[in-house]
Amino acid sequence: MSAQSTVSRTVIAIVAALAMSTVTVGAAIGPAQAIANPAQVTPNA
Repeated sequence: MSAQSTVSRTVIAIVAALAMSTVTVGAAIGPAQAIANPAQVTPNA
């Protein structure tokens, strides 16, 4: 395996880990924000 292949695999792994953590944090924070700001939901009359 060449050094360039190793570096690219490492970069892809880091990007994938960041994407996963972003999705996880968003899923954890989303419901909390909805609970904290119930007045934000306004029905269209």
